[in-house]
Parts: sequence; C-alpha cells; structure tokens
Amino acid sequence: MSVNWNWKDKVGTMTVVQSHPGEEDRTFEISLYQGNAFLIMLHEYQEDGQDMYSMYSFFADKQHAKNCLGLNKKQDFGDNFLDTPYNKATKFRINKKKYRYTKDLIALLAEAFDSIDIEIFAEEETA
Repeated sequence: MSVNWNWKDKVGTMTVVQSHPGEEDRTFEISLYQGNAFLIMLHEYQEDGQDMYSMYSFFADKQHAKNCLGLNKKQDFGDNFLDTPYNKATKFRINKKKYRYTKDLIALLAEAFDSIDIEIFAEEETA
C-alpha cells in the first residue's frame, strides 16, 4: 500500500539538524502529515521557483514508530534514526486539533529522546 496524504492536512513540523564532519551543521524543517499512516514526514522546499518535496520518512503505525525510534530492543530495533550523531530531530511542533495520535506520539518521543523540544498547539482549520 502506498503512503497517501492531503496537502491541506498538515499537522505540524519537525526540526532536524544534520551534522557532517568538516561541514557546518544544516538545520531544516520537515512538514508532518497524517494521511493513511501514523505520521508522514516530508521535506518541502523550492527549487528554481517550483514547489518541491521529498519523503523524509514515515511511521506506518504505532509499532513501526516504536521500531524507528529504537523502542523495540527485544526485536533488535534499538537505534533511533532521529537521534544519531549525523541526523538529530531537535523539535516537534504538533497541532493537537488536527493530529489524532498526539498523545501516542508525545509519549513515544518522551521515551525515545533524552532531550527534545515538544510544542503542542491547538489551531482550528480555516475554511
């Protein structure tokens, strides 16, 4: 099954810092969507005046999120891909009015990270 989302259903953002030896750190924002998955993470940007995007990652369901965040050590998923020396999520900003898994995601993030900023806000959809 393919991952699908609606562009109007953005539920928040994630800030990521990428570090590479000999280079300056690069900070960028990832857009978060819900769609037909637990969480869809897209890098949206402009190139030559055109709106572009690339799939950064996704969590198919809550169990997949646990695996990706390194919270399933019994089945050998002990590494958090969002908390490595080269790629680190530093902040999640979630609209609890639009994202139905807010409580689950926040609990997983709190367990997976020793240090991360989490901002929860409530913004109604505009017509």
